[in-house]
Amino acid sequence: MHKQEFLHLVQKYPVAAAIKSPEDQKKALASDAALLFMLKGDAFSIGDFVTRAHELGKGIVVHIDLVNGIGKDRAGIQYLHQQGIDAIITSRSHLIAAGRAENLITIQRLLLLDHSALETGVKTIARAQPDLVEVLPGIIFPDIAQQLRHLLPGPFIAGGFIRTFADVKRIHTAGAILCSSSTYELWNRIDH
Repeated sequence: MHKQEFLHLVQKYPVAAAIKSPEDQKKALASDAALLFMLKGDAFSIGDFVTRAHELGKGIVVHIDLVNGIGKDRAGIQYLHQQGIDAIITSRSHLIAAGRAENLITIQRLLLLDHSALETGVKTIARAQPDLVEVLPGIIFPDIAQQLRHLLPGPFIAGGFIRTFADVKRIHTAGAILCSSSTYELWNRIDH
């Protein structure tokens, strides 16, 4: 998947389904979410899930740091690429480079615990140059969006503690192109 195709899926629906269980996988496949973020699971179930998601026109993003059974190295990313995933999420810069080498979309997480985490994270991300940056906790994105835009080119995804459509709207208004959430209610349009 090329970055433009990924961004097209972002425009289809404003929330990515953050998946942590087999039950979440089933609900995500039946949802309006066009992007599915696999945050837990194991390497042995990825292939079938990717096939089903692609049949439905959905993109699959795997958090390589959190999924079991995958080496946190270039070989692990090659395996994921062979399984057909579209993108990786990681907090590790060397995995961003490996993902780019495999022509995957790369998303680097920026965990903002305090101001020093912001400074360190910005430097790390600037060196790694991922395709997108996921800001955690996403609920604070509106409060730091202006500062982030001055420090990093983006585009930005917001993830964590996003529980309502009002949160999603506020975060999008602040400039994030996508929210990721494990809240089932956000995976479908309100008019369902």
